[in-house]
Amino acid sequence: MAKISPTDPFNMALLWTCTACGFVWEGGQPHMECPSCEAYKTAFIDIPQHIEVAVREKLKKGQTPNCTSAREQRLTLMNEQGVTRRFRVKGRFLP
Repeated sequence: MAKISPTDPFNMALLWTCTACGFVWEGGQPHMECPSCEAYKTAFIDIPQHIEVAVREKLKKGQTPNCTSAREQRLTLMNEQGVTRRFRVKGRFLP
């Protein structure tokens, strides 16, 4: 099985970001509360891929996508680009 790159667009198809703290949830639906700040599920949005690529490219060796500096940078980029005002998907529930 081939290793998936963190900047692979297919890998980032299911990235959810907490608009309160910048925490990234990778995979299916996020939990009912953010694991970092305990914000409700509706605080999660489907983050645009170009923002996540910019954040992950600046990670230093040993840092995770949910380290404090990455979360702060993610929130800054989201606010600068107005992503929180024109979100694509927010807190959706699937059957």
